[in-house]
Formats: sequence, structure tokens, C-alpha cells
Amino acid sequence: MRSLTASIALVLILFMSTASAGAATIRFGVLPVLDTLPLQVAAREGLFAAKGLNVELVSFMSALERDTAMQTGRLDGYFGDLIATLLLVKTGAPLRVVSIAYESRPDQRMFGLVTSPHKAGLTLGTLSQNSVSISRATIMELLLHRMEAAYAIPAGALVPLEVKKIPIRMQMLLAGEIDLALLPEPLLSLAESKGGTVLATDQNLAMPLTVLCLADRLAADRATLESFLAAYREALRRIAAEPENYRGLMAETGRIPLELRDSFPMYRYLDPRLPTSQEIKDVQDWMLAKGLLAQPIPYARLVPAS
Repeated sequence: MRSLTASIALVLILFMSTASAGAATIRFGVLPVLDTLPLQVAAREGLFAAKGLNVELVSFMSALERDTAMQTGRLDGYFGDLIATLLLVKTGAPLRVVSIAYESRPDQRMFGLVTSPHKAGLTLGTLSQNSVSISRATIMELLLHRMEAAYAIPAGALVPLEVKKIPIRMQMLLAGEIDLALLPEPLLSLAESKGGTVLATDQNLAMPLTVLCLADRLAADRATLESFLAAYREALRRIAAEPENYRGLMAETGRIPLELRDSFPMYRYLDPRLPTSQEIKDVQDWMLAKGLLAQPIPYARLVPAS
């Protein structure tokens, strides 16, 4: 009986391996950030393969490189934010949002407005034409806009300064070349550990921050879509069940500085869901006002057909 059970198990393993090997490769673009941890777990622990998918995570150091790869057909899907996705769809990229990857939540921060260590004592109440480094036409600029409203920061109190590369933004902040910066974790915590003060965060903004997208042809294939999301859900379950098992992987793929690796909190992620039509509209309204879109993109064009 044991021999028969072992034989059946071996056949199942070989079947899953053969199915995965025979499937077309889904090249999925990712960035070295915290909210890609579930994707990394699903890929490294064979969860995609167990669902018959051959998913290859392709790492990029910048969103620009990732977007270029998507536009030129070198990717079959990607992790990014809604603004980047809407801009790609505007240019004709065949993309569908299949799930939110991370949304702001009150119990943990992902982005924050932090002062330079050279600006000790600066508070929300004393802001007056202070420079703040961001990247325009990105989720960073939208976040700054939402924070100004949520924290009642007066118009003109912050003077945005374009600094595309986040590491350079960090260097300028620590050197005192700018007054404040909008930074993602773990750089936000690093700036705080160096003497900066966090004045505002995304925690109460109630907005989706990043999303998972697949090419139209994959999102339209119900079996592929369901298998992709099932593997992703299993990764979420494993992280939630034993978070400390994934500290090393989070530190590696999220670029957590060595001095923060033991103390940095293990992040929690919500179950996958589609952004609502109102959430999409809120982002598009801001983009229309900024001239980033000439007209709204229909919700049905942005999500898989039901």
C-alpha cells in the first residue's frame, strides 16, 4: 500500500512538472519593493508551477525600464501602480488590472513625508515654502496631493522638486539639500533612523497603491487568470501563517538596509481584489486635472471581462 501511495505521489509530481514545463512562460515584471513579496513567494516555492503556470519574475531597477519592456512586448504582465498602468493603457499597451497588490491600511505605513535631519523641529504647522522631493506624474505626486488634503497642509507650504531616482532623493534629504522627501518603506524608516521626522503617511488615505496586471490574452483566459490568483492567494496564506519564515526573502527582494533587517516589521497583505470603479475614477479624475489623460478610460477596458 505504501508503495502504491508513493507511486501515485511521484506521478502527480511528474505531471505538475511536465504541465509547468509545457506551459508558455509568463514574463512578469517586478520592482525591488516590499509589496512584491507574495509574488516572490509564489515563484520561489513553486506555487505558480503547482497551478500549471510557468511564471518568470523579471526584475527591474526602475519603473521606466519596466514600462519600456511592457510597451515593447517583452513582458506578459507586471507589478506597478494605477497611474503607470493607466498611462500604459493610454498608449495602447494590452493590459488588464487583475488585482490590487497593496492598498493603504491604518495599521502599517508604506509611504511617508519625512523631514531632513538638518530640519529638526519642522512640523506640519510650521511648513512654509519648504522643498519636497517627489517624482511627477507618478503615484508619488498623487500621494502628496492626497496627504496635503488629509493633513490640511496649506497651499504653497510645500514646493515640489522633481527627483526621479529615489536613492538620490534619499541622499539629498540626508545631506540637507532638500527640506523634505516623500519616500517609500524601508527608506522612510531609514531616514527616520538618521534623524528625520515623519510628518505624514499613507495610512489613512484608503486608496489602492499598487496593482498586478496581465496582458489582455492572459486575463481573458479564465483558467490562467484563476490559476495565477490561486497561487498568489496561497502565497498570502503562507506569509500570514508564518511571517518570520519570509523575513530573509523580504529583506532581499525589498532591499531592506542591513541595520533595519531585524527590527523592520513583517508586512501584512490583504486578499486580492479588483479596484472598484470609484477608486479608478478617483485616480483618473486627478490625472485628467493634471493633463496626464485627455479622456477617461472605461472601467471595462481596465479589468478582466466578468
